[in-house]
Amino acid sequence: MQETTVSFKTVGCRLNQAETARLRAVFQAAGYRVVPFGAACDVCVIHGCAVTAKAEQNSARLARGAKRQTGAFVVLAGCPVEAGGRAGHLPDAADLLVGQTGKFQLPALLAEHGFPSVVPGAPPALPLFDTARAIVKVQDGCDFNCAYCIVPRARGPAWSRPFEEIIEEINSLARAGYREIVLTGANIGCYEDQGRKLSSLLRRIEAVPALERIRLSSIEVSTVEREVIDCMAASRKLCRCLHLPMQSGSDPVLRAMRRRYAIREYGAVVAYAASRVEGIGIGTDVLVGFPSERAADFDATEAIIAQGPFSNVHVFAYSLRPGTVAAAMKDQVPDDEKRRRVARLIALAREKRMEFARRWIGREVAVLVEAVNAAGAATGWTGEYLPARILPPPAPAGAKHCGQVRIAPARNRVTRFVPRAVEGDTLIGEQPIC
Repeated sequence: MQETTVSFKTVGCRLNQAETARLRAVFQAAGYRVVPFGAACDVCVIHGCAVTAKAEQNSARLARGAKRQTGAFVVLAGCPVEAGGRAGHLPDAADLLVGQTGKFQLPALLAEHGFPSVVPGAPPALPLFDTARAIVKVQDGCDFNCAYCIVPRARGPAWSRPFEEIIEEINSLARAGYREIVLTGANIGCYEDQGRKLSSLLRRIEAVPALERIRLSSIEVSTVEREVIDCMAASRKLCRCLHLPMQSGSDPVLRAMRRRYAIREYGAVVAYAASRVEGIGIGTDVLVGFPSERAADFDATEAIIAQGPFSNVHVFAYSLRPGTVAAAMKDQVPDDEKRRRVARLIALAREKRMEFARRWIGREVAVLVEAVNAAGAATGWTGEYLPARILPPPAPAGAKHCGQVRIAPARNRVTRFVPRAVEGDTLIGEQPIC
């Protein structure tokens, strides 16, 4: 009997990536064979994004393209269905539209369309990742209702996974060989289960045997960021990288955005992180050209980025997102002015990034090796969220080097090395000596 095949395409955030890994496991347990996206298959699942109108349109475009190129039964799942419903451009994009709840019952839903029934008694499987790190969903939904954001509509109110369920999954992933896990959610700073918050979860994950690194997705200021910083300062495994979305350096714009902090409070958290955690990488998000953003507001944002200890700045131009409060706001910033402001901040962000990378020349860093090429060069990411390339030794493998032996790094292992140069933001050095 020929196997039924399924492929997946993920659009958007780490939360979507974590859920796609779960979907792949669900389909595999149901008797499907997972094949690469773009290959001939029976079913193709586009796990879409709706954070912007463009992302939603791109998700629909991918669904149409998959139908045209593979002839598969195409499913469009997730946020676009919740945010866009069955109106607009979605109906002709796929054979089946499935929202957040239904997507994890897809094999059963597909059985109603002539596909094989779910294998009875199939054991639950671990999420299936193609990467060296595993992404673990700990929370979903958001109650913050920022003026520009569609997430509360697309993912609903905030809720948290059971504490012990998360620990059990991470233990299983570590036993399966994953050395780094990334915790993700729609708003992970709101995690709480029976009084245990994110900091309690981090301390418990620290004790998981065989797990070497824990990485966090972004944390909203005004949740538990200081507790997390204290955990990071004391931890042996928590990556020293913290992403704190700022969005604007102007208090009037932050109020218009319905953010829950003033810029002074945000700056205090960044300063606290820099003082508590040596060498920390601090990332942020900036939304440029929000309705009513004046030149002075943008200048304030630019000054904070220039003066702050940021290592990674994501710059986005505001785009009108139907279904949000901001979509009806007046004083929209002209597109050409938004492009000018975005270009200035991207240039500044690049300078800050390279400046941070240069600080690590001559200092030992730890890299999770994600790939090793035929020449023996390894690539991966440091705990501070910098890309790294570890070059093979000039002599043949196993040859003596100053009386010691250089050992080629292995994929999915954390390797320590000393960068000797930087190319852009990539740290470059030779294989470590054992």
